[in-house]
Amino acid sequence: MNNSHLELLKKLADEFQPRTDVNTRATVEAESTDAFATLVDLARDMQNRLDQQQNRIRQLEQMVETDELTGLYNRRGFLRRVRETMARAARHPENGILVIADLDGFKLINDHHGHAAGDAILRHFGQNLRTHTRADDFVARFGGDEFAILLVGSIPEVAERRISDLEKATSRFPLIWQGAALPIRASFGFTVYNGKSDITQLLQQADDAMYANKHAKRPHSESSHNAA
Repeated sequence: MNNSHLELLKKLADEFQPRTDVNTRATVEAESTDAFATLVDLARDMQNRLDQQQNRIRQLEQMVETDELTGLYNRRGFLRRVRETMARAARHPENGILVIADLDGFKLINDHHGHAAGDAILRHFGQNLRTHTRADDFVARFGGDEFAILLVGSIPEVAERRISDLEKATSRFPLIWQGAALPIRASFGFTVYNGKSDITQLLQQADDAMYANKHAKRPHSESSHNAA
């Protein structure tokens, strides 16, 4: 077969080769790319929606576990943190301190200056507790004029010094209310926890210690009604 015959065969082969192969392949590739991009966009949109829902859930949980007046944990939120801390202490042996604090003479403040002043006292005291505790500690308004603090990883000797510092800090910063300085005093009680502790018993022990300190500070002639 001479060269002229070869040239003729090449021309025939080119003539019968489907002309749409390249275009078709390009079209399929473009559609595949578009489909993939669409899937990526959908996945991103779903992730964004999921993130928004999770953020909303966290916000709702925070609202449920936060005391509206002071911005601290409420009883529910605090007990959740206590349970989490106890579980961690059970896995990695660790002691800590549970503190209960109760304002002294709070009823007199409410009676003499009104509930708005009482609310301001609670906010002021709560802020002092938060300011003078570590970021790893948990502070809560437990109800009424009672507060709770979890000193994570602390020991009694250190806790006594820290509670003494809290008492001093509280008394050093009275609340200025309508031109008058309202003194803020509180009684503290604490107990030691570990991974095997019972939360109900811990709360009772800290509460008993707090009331023992409160009664020890009262003049003998002062009634428990007026000192509450």
